[in-house]
Amino acid sequence: MNEAAAGACRTQDGKPIAPNLLKAVGTEPFWAARIDGRCVTYMTPDDQKETASGPSLRARVNRVWTGFHANQRFVLRTSPQAGCSDGMSDKRYPIAVSLSVAGEQRSGCAEPL
Repeated sequence: MNEAAAGACRTQDGKPIAPNLLKAVGTEPFWAARIDGRCVTYMTPDDQKETASGPSLRARVNRVWTGFHANQRFVLRTSPQAGCSDGMSDKRYPIAVSLSVAGEQRSGCAEPL
């Protein structure tokens, strides 16, 4: 991510915010996301080109990022969940993810980068 994009991702309401770097993954269908501050980069096997969505909203307890992907509403929610499973490996993640994109609901897990 270039410096200008990183600055936009790490500023909200004119104030700096933490990077909050996370990597999220989901299966069936496969997808991945990288979260940096208030920006989300969403990828699928069919679309390896990183597509950013945003801006985002941040809640107090659980975090929510909203925006658009391919001109359709995109909502990604995270919440603490020790032992979250991606369903494909033995790896356990500390964060559960709920994703709504292109009218579809998806779920997955995330971990700090």
